Amino acid sequence: MELKNNVGLLFLTFVGYCSIYMGSAFSNSYLLEASVWESGCLSFSFSVLLDSVSLIFAGTVMLISGSVGVYCKWYMAEEVYYNRFMKLVWLFVMCMMLMILVPNLVMLLIGWDGLGLTSFLLVAYYQNNKSLSAAMLTALTNRIGDVFVLLSISIFLSEGTWLIYSYYPLQMWGNLGFMVVFAGMTKSAQMPFCAWLPAAMAAPTPVSSLVHSSTLVTAGVYLVLRSFYIVSLSPFLMQMLSVLSLFTLMLAGSSAVFAFDLKKVIALSTLSQLSLMMFSISIFLPFAAFFHLVTHAIFKALLFLGAGGLIHMNHGTQDVRSFSSLWQKLPVSMTAMMVAVVSLSGAPFMSGFFSKDLIIELSMMGGNVTYGCYMLELLGLTFTSFYSVRIVFTVMLGCNYTPNNGLRGHEHLNMKAPFISLYIGAILLGVVLSSKTETLTFTVALEVLESLSVFMLPFVGLGLWWGLSNSLGSKSWLLIKTWSFFLSMWFMESLTSHPGKVAFFKSSASVFKTLDQGWLELLGPQGAYASLVKVSCLNEAVQKSYFSYALVVWGFMVVIGASLSIFM
Repeated sequence: MELKNNVGLLFLTFVGYCSIYMGSAFSNSYLLEASVWESGCLSFSFSVLLDSVSLIFAGTVMLISGSVGVYCKWYMAEEVYYNRFMKLVWLFVMCMMLMILVPNLVMLLIGWDGLGLTSFLLVAYYQNNKSLSAAMLTALTNRIGDVFVLLSISIFLSEGTWLIYSYYPLQMWGNLGFMVVFAGMTKSAQMPFCAWLPAAMAAPTPVSSLVHSSTLVTAGVYLVLRSFYIVSLSPFLMQMLSVLSLFTLMLAGSSAVFAFDLKKVIALSTLSQLSLMMFSISIFLPFAAFFHLVTHAIFKALLFLGAGGLIHMNHGTQDVRSFSSLWQKLPVSMTAMMVAVVSLSGAPFMSGFFSKDLIIELSMMGGNVTYGCYMLELLGLTFTSFYSVRIVFTVMLGCNYTPNNGLRGHEHLNMKAPFISLYIGAILLGVVLSSKTETLTFTVALEVLESLSVFMLPFVGLGLWWGLSNSLGSKSWLLIKTWSFFLSMWFMESLTSHPGKVAFFKSSASVFKTLDQGWLELLGPQGAYASLVKVSCLNEAVQKSYFSYALVVWGFMVVIGASLSIFM
């Protein structure tokens, strides 16, 4: 009876697999246009781009959304507003599909902005202070990306077309690549816009599995990837993207090592993998980045759904120190998490191995990667193996020695079916795409020592965890300070997200005060007198040799002016 109620969703997952397989054998590219409205010399048409990239990624979104839809029937069964929640989820998926298939920049903005709006509503679904704060941070950061897309549209006015996917511009616009890259960085949470991604964990876990696998955070990578020719016109832009993506990779990996919130660890792992994709694009390997984008979406959705079931059955507990020996009580969930974690760490013969190790090996072969960048890449990926091993040994195998006798419920069929559908992809998708897709077939020629270093990367993370597991349990002053540094994401949360939120809420309070007191009190003689007093006090402070403030302002203006002179 339960399977009959999920026939449509299970069929959607089947269609997703069929679309991925068709896309892997698809060698042509078709631009379908339908005229919607015509009036004299004016016309409005709707375009759809069908090629291997759009078919594969659209199939990935359908596969994950169908699995999440079945999972929601178990996870969100007790919600009063279940139907409203599912409508928001399907609107979220439709916006992503619109962005994948439509190459028109104006129509793409509808899907791009729709992702930001629906993500705000889904993150704020639980209607508490934490959810509202996270939703505001997510929405405001994504609005920055919307501004860059609008600026890209203004630049395209002189091109005579709005097609941006796989488009070769008539004029070499350096500004256009800058706009596209920064729009992608805001959506994919690259430094300095990375604080909103862990905050979005306030959403329900099924939403998190969608956001962190194939929809919101991957939209930025997908936009930069499909606009690769425009982006690659500027060598300086590619170098800047390479440096920022590597620093984001280091930030996310080192922060995940010290985090204890299970969902935050998985969110930071998403951030590190997105950084690896951006780094791959910056070293002129867009198809390798797309390969990892697809495989990562499958096993990350599987990992989130497994973690969601674990959290739901433990009454909402998310601290990894509160779990132990769950392999015996939740065998299906732990099997799913094990497969996802092993694929995430890049263990041999899993989907993550074929895509992630391909990026590492091709970066070794390429001559445009310096030794320092390569070492940062390996160190960041070693962190991935470290926290993957920690999840396995603490949550599954019982190194915490914590009793878990209060598990509620059992592993429902609506929980097992999505695991099986994603389990197949997490194991077989890598080898199928690498053998079937022409653009994802690469020839790698490395020395034995280089190949061995890539192969041993997961085992290095295992060794580091084994050696540092005891020291992480100590409470020395230095370790506590180190924890505070890494748990705050190198203070990026304080430097980027908190000032924006404080400014927003203070401005809201000032507007409310203005409306409450009336405009005359603030703009009349009393308000003018108070403003003059503030200006005179500031002038007095400057005249008393407080030149440091002026120096900072001057330096900031010089940096802004130099940046404008470079990019404009």
